[in-house]
Amino acid sequence: MSKRISDTYRVAMYLRLSQDDEKYDKDFKAESNSISNQRLQIQDYIDKNEEMELAKEYVDDGYSGINFERPAFKEMMEDVITGSINCIVVKDLSRFGRDYIDSGRYLQRVFPSLDIRFIALNDNYDSFTASETEKNLVIPFKNFINDNYCRDTSAKVRSVCKVKRKQGQFISNYAPYGYEKDKEDKHKIVIDKEVEYVVRKIFSMKLEGYSSYSIAKHLNDNGIPSPMEHKKTKGIRYKTGFSTKAVAKWDTPAVNRILINEIYIGTLQQGKREKINYKLDKVVSKDKSDWIEIEDNHEAIIDPHDFEIVQKLLKCDIKAKTVGEKADLFSGLLFCKDCNAQMTKKVDKRGKTPTVYYICSSYNKGQDCSRHSIKQEELQRTVLEMIRHYIQYLGEYESVSEKIKEMEVSYELFQKIDKRQEYTKKSKAKFELLKSSLYQDLKEGIIAEEEFYDMREFYTNRIVESELILEKQSKEIARLYKKSLGNQNFLADIKKYQNIGTLERGLLVRLVDKIYVLEDKKIEIQFNYDETIEILDKLSSYTFQTPEIREVV
Repeated sequence: MSKRISDTYRVAMYLRLSQDDEKYDKDFKAESNSISNQRLQIQDYIDKNEEMELAKEYVDDGYSGINFERPAFKEMMEDVITGSINCIVVKDLSRFGRDYIDSGRYLQRVFPSLDIRFIALNDNYDSFTASETEKNLVIPFKNFINDNYCRDTSAKVRSVCKVKRKQGQFISNYAPYGYEKDKEDKHKIVIDKEVEYVVRKIFSMKLEGYSSYSIAKHLNDNGIPSPMEHKKTKGIRYKTGFSTKAVAKWDTPAVNRILINEIYIGTLQQGKREKINYKLDKVVSKDKSDWIEIEDNHEAIIDPHDFEIVQKLLKCDIKAKTVGEKADLFSGLLFCKDCNAQMTKKVDKRGKTPTVYYICSSYNKGQDCSRHSIKQEELQRTVLEMIRHYIQYLGEYESVSEKIKEMEVSYELFQKIDKRQEYTKKSKAKFELLKSSLYQDLKEGIIAEEEFYDMREFYTNRIVESELILEKQSKEIARLYKKSLGNQNFLADIKKYQNIGTLERGLLVRLVDKIYVLEDKKIEIQFNYDETIEILDKLSSYTFQTPEIREVV
């Protein structure tokens, strides 16, 4: 360095602190590393050195040391280049930066080339007096230690977060709209009573056939604050990756984010995204199979059955023809029986009164199918009559459902009732027996060595296939078991519609999965509760057979 020790140094006091420093490092002393204490220590050092005068203070409070993308640091480097400062003082090397490569580049190349004196107080490092060993060995080693600290901290953070997620602890900074953090336990969420009704309104309007755009417009027109504005009114300093205006309004994406979020049925989904590595802030989305999901984690706002129907309606891409218009009564529900394509709504304006009817969309596009045409009035009349009969039919299961609820059917019994796994297990056992006997057959000369390896591979593949089938069947049985329990009160909910006089969109989407139109104008309806009724039939025929069954339950 060309400067003499007697020269006056225009000193940059650089201070940095981030939450990462204290979160997982047991040796980190929060008070001693606070911005105020860093300032006091550096100021004391400057005061004791007559050749130094403080030119400017640069503070990066809340910025990680794993990179140099920090506003105050960038400002300091601009002043370095313009010659406003010629000396930088930090409390220690970790306050300057924790990246091994970039920290070394600044200390060993950038600062020497710009004739900048660099001092790290707690590391006893001063580039003016440091030996070559300190510059080329000790300091790079300390930078490496600081870098390794970040790597270890990142691993600790990931590990701790994963454990907490699996325990069902809520670890995000902000609770989703409709919920708030429990005042007694920040890792739990409870319903936000102020806006619970808004979430319910959004789902009910979707079930009634409104587009997401129309729902957003309704909320804005009625002066209901958006999720962002609601957080502001509660004094929450919320940062978002979505672009926002000065006053955030409801829009279609905001409504859809609520409609697809399983948080509202009590399921906590976390770990949806992750950083590429500890040095980059870039975040990537993870496959849903890698998410951590905890069902029944907290109190639900929306009924799971209604949530399931909304997901189906969203997939059907219900669109209103004009802004604010509700979707057609049968939109997303009406299909051609022969080609399974959705039916298209048409209007015949010939004559005094326009006629509304539906035809197969494949036929309408000139593809290989027939019209399957049916008038809207006739369709409504037929569907209404079939729904009335169905509701009356469901009433017959009320006593069966009550008896099964009293039985408190266990998952083990439910598995026993389902016969699919029984066959698969027998098939797997057969292949395992055949495989185990191969060696003896080879030893006795019944099969050749080549046959032995071929048959062993064949039986091994069949066993693996059986295990995969069993796993898939277990998931399906678990789904059906949950569905049978979750729908135990559906009969009481539907009973109130037994004297229905007109079709309503809300009831239609709750009851009906698909409506098929046949070529002869006949109608077939696939109801949402058909699967539940089938389960009730199985349970009733099994549980009421012998008294011994109760021992299994």
